[in-house]
Amino acid sequence: MQINKPFLYSIAALIGTMVGVGIFGLPFAFSKAGFWVGFGFLVALGLITLLVDLMYGEIVLRTDSQHQLVGYTRLYLGSVFKKIIFFSIAFTSYAALLAYIIISGEFISNVLYLWPVTRDYFSYGFFAVFSLLVLFGLKRISWLELALTLLFISVIVIVFFAGYHQIDFDNYKTFNSYYWSLPYGVILFAFAGLSAVPIQKEILSGQEHLLKKSIFIAILVVGLLYLLFAFTVVGISGDITSEDAIKGLYEFIGGKILFLGSLFGALAVGTSYLMLGTAMREIYQYDYNFGKFMSWLLVVIPPIILFMGGIRTFIDIIGLAGAVALALEMTILVLIYIKARKKGTRTPEYSLNIPKFFFYFLIIIFLAGIIYALVH
Repeated sequence: MQINKPFLYSIAALIGTMVGVGIFGLPFAFSKAGFWVGFGFLVALGLITLLVDLMYGEIVLRTDSQHQLVGYTRLYLGSVFKKIIFFSIAFTSYAALLAYIIISGEFISNVLYLWPVTRDYFSYGFFAVFSLLVLFGLKRISWLELALTLLFISVIVIVFFAGYHQIDFDNYKTFNSYYWSLPYGVILFAFAGLSAVPIQKEILSGQEHLLKKSIFIAILVVGLLYLLFAFTVVGISGDITSEDAIKGLYEFIGGKILFLGSLFGALAVGTSYLMLGTAMREIYQYDYNFGKFMSWLLVVIPPIILFMGGIRTFIDIIGLAGAVALALEMTILVLIYIKARKKGTRTPEYSLNIPKFFFYFLIIIFLAGIIYALVH
């Protein structure tokens, strides 16, 4: 049986883009709100993410020219919406880069625990090394993303089998109405992967009919991974679940798992920082005509200034980015989809049969989430 490598690489591209720092915030959000509240949000937002990503895939297939979300927004909605979507992408990207810097210190300190250095210094070291790598440039490596995806699946399975006998089912019975909405933004952030959809289409050149299946499998795998990870960590550590998910497991399943989880966490955060930082640098460089060095500065300076200024609450950062910026991106993408169905220049390999009222229902959900997050 011949393996369809482009198909596997396209799945890995979306999984690799989604699975990043957001996954480590899921158990904390689940434990605070209540596991079944988090589960409900995970299922609902997983289905919404699937629908929105499939809509984006159809937009890509309906358009002759190749773009990212900023380009599709300009093409179908005009320059005003292009500015709005750039603000949203910048907000999400800087929040993610800041979150990577914050949590990297925790992971690296767990790995290099014998070094008498505080985690803030590890965060600064992470920033210095990986920011320089962003300056030098990075090409997307499909086989590496596939390898990291398989490694991550392995780590989650190992954590589950190492700790399943420590699971206390009473940890799934808690509910806290004060934190009921916390999983919303965190889960949206964890499912963020829109930038990978046009790349999936490139990888599948000549096999574009597989794009729909590729998106479906990737989101299904990610959703199941997130559920297994949250189920395992919350079941083991309960109300002492840490913001990074890993540290709270130490007293239950020992230092080896802490080391393994932290090592993967550091690796995942590092590759995510490289991918996102490079993508942002190219937006400034190619879409806004800044020089390479100035583009690099525009990417790396804001998050480190925020970090130095004391903004270091990991969960709040990714929750706000998900509930506000990513919801805004999805709102605009729905509007693009409505236009692309009428004005697309290419016959797509698949077309979703969605009633028009449902588009506006999605928009209302996203806008309500934005307002609630900003108020609360």
